[in-house]
Amino acid sequence: MAAEQQDPETPRHRGGSRDLAGPPVPPPLLEQVGSGGTWVREELAHGTFEAWHFFPHGSAGSAPTHVFIQPVAGGDPAAVARGVTTTVLREMRPAEAADAARQPDRTRGAAPYPLAERVEALLQTSARPTEAYLAAVALRYERLADAGNRSPVRSLVDITGLPLGTVKSHIQLARKRGLLEAVGAKAGGRATGRAHALVAAEELEDGR
Repeated sequence: MAAEQQDPETPRHRGGSRDLAGPPVPPPLLEQVGSGGTWVREELAHGTFEAWHFFPHGSAGSAPTHVFIQPVAGGDPAAVARGVTTTVLREMRPAEAADAARQPDRTRGAAPYPLAERVEALLQTSARPTEAYLAAVALRYERLADAGNRSPVRSLVDITGLPLGTVKSHIQLARKRGLLEAVGAKAGGRATGRAHALVAAEELEDGR
């Protein structure tokens, strides 16, 4: 999940509601809710969609009462055409949005996962399983599993556009190369420090 951060000194207020993550809340959403509260914006599907979580004033704040999902201007047309799939829905983290909503003095949304943009770029552009690509597979697999995705492998198929068997072999290769490790009895796995370092190195290389 990627979320834009807003300057804490310049919070935006629209219709009695505050947007914790940057852009102003779209007026049609304000009209539908019709009451004051706190909004948290979350990016989904590589920034193609955005989810707006709404927490009314006085609510317990443990979960949003309303969630609106819509395409982002300039998003991937092919992804928009596929619509809000189950893979997109599984990326949502309402608990993190609730954490953000409970912090009235801080203007931030749910935290993006580490090196998100570079991970997504590697998953889309790698023609063969390079070390950096496998590291990105490990980070994305971890992210999907942590989000409660019951089939992270199939979600990676949707993300990469590769056949199921190919994705499975890439995950196994990431494990063999020490980029993805098991965490006790926990389903899924965790990207290793080496995986994070490889993706970070790729990002620095691209920035030169």
